[in-house]
Amino acid sequence: MSKKYPEKRPVPIFDSKNSPARMSKPMPMNTPHSTEPLLERPQLQQKDPPAEMSQSDGMLNTATLEPSPAQSEQAVVDSVLSERDASGISTSGDATDAVHKGNALMPAGEGKGSTGSKPKADIETLEQFVAYAFTRKGQRVTLKPKLERRIAENTRLDDAALQRLYELADADTSLAVLRQILLLSREIQGLPALRAALKGFVFDAMRRHPVFVEPATQASLRNLPDAPSAEDALKRVAEYEPASAEGKDIPKPAELQALRLNAVQLMATWLACDRGVNPEELSNLLFKAVWAPSARDLADDNARLRVLTEIAQSAGVGVACDKFRQRAVEATAGQDQAYREVSRLRAAEESLSSQVELAQAQCDALSAELQILKVSKAIEMAEARKLNEVERTHLRHAMEQLRGHLVLRLGESIEMLEVGLTALRNKTPRTEVMAERAEHVIDALRAEESKLRER
Repeated sequence: MSKKYPEKRPVPIFDSKNSPARMSKPMPMNTPHSTEPLLERPQLQQKDPPAEMSQSDGMLNTATLEPSPAQSEQAVVDSVLSERDASGISTSGDATDAVHKGNALMPAGEGKGSTGSKPKADIETLEQFVAYAFTRKGQRVTLKPKLERRIAENTRLDDAALQRLYELADADTSLAVLRQILLLSREIQGLPALRAALKGFVFDAMRRHPVFVEPATQASLRNLPDAPSAEDALKRVAEYEPASAEGKDIPKPAELQALRLNAVQLMATWLACDRGVNPEELSNLLFKAVWAPSARDLADDNARLRVLTEIAQSAGVGVACDKFRQRAVEATAGQDQAYREVSRLRAAEESLSSQVELAQAQCDALSAELQILKVSKAIEMAEARKLNEVERTHLRHAMEQLRGHLVLRLGESIEMLEVGLTALRNKTPRTEVMAERAEHVIDALRAEESKLRER
């Protein structure tokens, strides 16, 4: 095409802030070049990459080639979408991600109007890969097995490399990249050293960031025994207020809101990776720390309708809602079970109450009968005591009479025997006197014995 008629290139068009980009259609011209939209480039037939570029195919969505001048519209898309990327919202599923994928798969010299561009250096070290992740500006990063094994051969980062990566992390003021690196470390299987290196870098970068410098937040990151709960930790991060420092710009309200949201999402991802918090508990934590406070700020039903119909991340909302729905179903089932158990217990209570009432009536009847028996027995015992007392008095009187009669009889018998003994002791004993006295005593004693036997 002549210089008089320069090549017409498509430009990105946005219908609204959250809608995906679409490319304008160039005016048809008599040119051998393709006039297909930029979004269709990944479907173009591509040549095999040169042999010297074979080492760069180990990473998905990795642009290891320098874009040609004909691909400069991609830079326009990236520059326009950079503000959206800084808010932490992934754009890997929109039109710009498709452009990234298409251009990343194109080798040097291929594509419309390319002229001898030099390829970038292949990713060989962990530092290079982390630096590449920061160029993605919060978009998803993945690793193919070949590149995973290549980087896992040397996961050590020296002080200079760490300092360079820390500078990149400090430049990411919206905290949009660290979460993607942490999620990637969770996906790595069979390479514990690489996984630990990525997680350790994210941990160190989080500790350096102003959002996480508070001692309580540091304790939550380290999972110390005296650390606050996960809910309190997320609330602290969500309520972060930047301290005014000399020489530093205070973030705008929109930037601060994006920073808080990305920080909460990063902290939630860290809790899931470090403490093994399951998605259900994580949804509950995010609901209490972010979603519920944001929903309370909505003024009326029209505002609620607007945010409901502008939801972009359907999968995330579906996961959270499914967890809450499952909890609601379980709670409903538990409530129904509790209602059935309450009904059963109420029936048992009514049955037991009737039994208790019957037993109480029987107890009252027995108590009344016992009281009557106590009264009657008390009367009988009183009468028996009286009869016993009278009988004892009579017996005591009879005993006194008997004692007096026996004393009298014994005295007379003793006197008679003494007279008989005196007669026997004379010089001329009178045995007939003793015999008479003895017979008289014997007859008297036998008479008394007979009277005693008759009583």
